[in-house]
Amino acid sequence: MNKELIHFHFSIFICLGLSYFIHNYIVNTERLLFLYAINIIIAVFIYWAAYLFKDKQKEHLGLYFLAGTFLKFFVFFTIVLPIFKNDKVFSKIEFFSFFVPYLISLIIETKSLISLANRPKK
Repeated sequence: MNKELIHFHFSIFICLGLSYFIHNYIVNTERLLFLYAINIIIAVFIYWAAYLFKDKQKEHLGLYFLAGTFLKFFVFFTIVLPIFKNDKVFSKIEFFSFFVPYLISLIIETKSLISLANRPKK
């Protein structure tokens, strides 16, 4: 593994791990670990897709990022939202249980993909 991959994985796991423990301490919901896991899995998938094509298709890294964002919304609306609506109530706690890890992973993905795109070709 090279430096960019190690840095990305370290950043995403440390930031979301710390956020999870703080979030779980403040609001203990049963699906919180599931929501953090979904965001980590999709973020890692997006970064790996961009990383694998960084040399041959560097001009398309933004499209991979947008496709990943679409994938996250698709997962939210098809998997997460129906789970939240089972009890006919979609509370602020449920919204922030998804939005906090989504926002943190989005920031880390954006920063990492910008670094990857600005890196000179070898």
